[in-house]
Amino acid sequence: MAEKKAAAEKKALAEKKAAAEKKAAAEKKAAAEKKALAEKKAAAEKKAAAEKKALAEKKAAAEKKAAAEKKAAAEKKALAEKKAAAEKKAAAEKKAAAEKKALAEKKAAAEKKAAAEKKAAAEKKAAAEKKAAAEKKAAAEKKAAAENKALAEKKALAEKKAAAEKKAAAEKKAAAEKKAAAEKKALAEKKAAAEKKAAAEKKAAAEKKAAAEKKAAAENKAAAEKKALAEKKAAAEKKAAAEKKAAAEKKALAEKKAAAEKKAAAEKKALAEKKAAAEKKALAEKKAAAEKKALAEKKAAAGASRIQQKNLKTASEKKREQRNEFLKVSVYIDTGKILGLVSLGVAASAILMGILAFIVK
Repeated sequence: MAEKKAAAEKKALAEKKAAAEKKAAAEKKAAAEKKALAEKKAAAEKKAAAEKKALAEKKAAAEKKAAAEKKAAAEKKALAEKKAAAEKKAAAEKKAAAEKKALAEKKAAAEKKAAAEKKAAAEKKAAAEKKAAAEKKAAAEKKAAAENKALAEKKALAEKKAAAEKKAAAEKKAAAEKKAAAEKKALAEKKAAAEKKAAAEKKAAAEKKAAAEKKAAAENKAAAEKKALAEKKAAAEKKAAAEKKAAAEKKALAEKKAAAEKKAAAEKKALAEKKAAAEKKALAEKKAAAEKKALAEKKAAAGASRIQQKNLKTASEKKREQRNEFLKVSVYIDTGKILGLVSLGVAASAILMGILAFIVK
């Protein structure tokens, strides 16, 4: 029984503990959910405050922008009026110049009828294109003016709605804005008329510019032809210089060739002279050897004759001696003739080679 009771108490205690833990977990979960909800609410409030602040800043920026645009419109109006006055003055001066130019062009056109007709056709086409461009521009400007007007009306409506809180001031402001819009519209129409007039003046200026460009093109063409002629002349001079150089090189080559041939002739001549000298030397040595041999033979013969016939010289021996003497003289004479002929041949060869070299040169 005691054990059963202890077990029951233990079980009850465990159940009580589990219930307490479950309750604590539930409370913890509820607290966490409550905290998350509070954080979510705080974030939403923060976001709403940020959006409200951004909206306020946006509204302030829009109001600031509107004020800046109004100021810019006033400045633009003043600038446009000043520009229109300047353009009017310039247009008057341009018109006078254009009339003067037109008179001169008319006089020139009378002299060149065919060219004038062609030019007139081209100018007519250009004028049509320019007119179309001017009309397109005017339409674009008109559209822009309409858009500006619509924007101004939208702005006035927004301002009227905002001025509902301050009726008296809003009505006064709306009246002022209406008047400003009317003035703006009148200004836009005046501006369109001024732009149309400026376009007409611009057209006249463009025609003047086209004539000037045509004249410049003619001058450029003449300059190009002049340049081409100068380049052609330079090319001809360059060609002539190249031909002159080639002729000089050819001449130098011919002179070099002639010099080489002259050198070869001189070397040939020197070789011939050397050969002739060698032959002369050999002939002289041969002659000397013959004379030495003859002298030796003569000496031997004289010694033998002296031994055989010491003091007896017959008439025949004297005759023989005279013959030998004659033969010796003849050999000397013949040798001199041969040497003279060889020298003459060498000299003739040298003269002939010199003449030949001079002819070739």
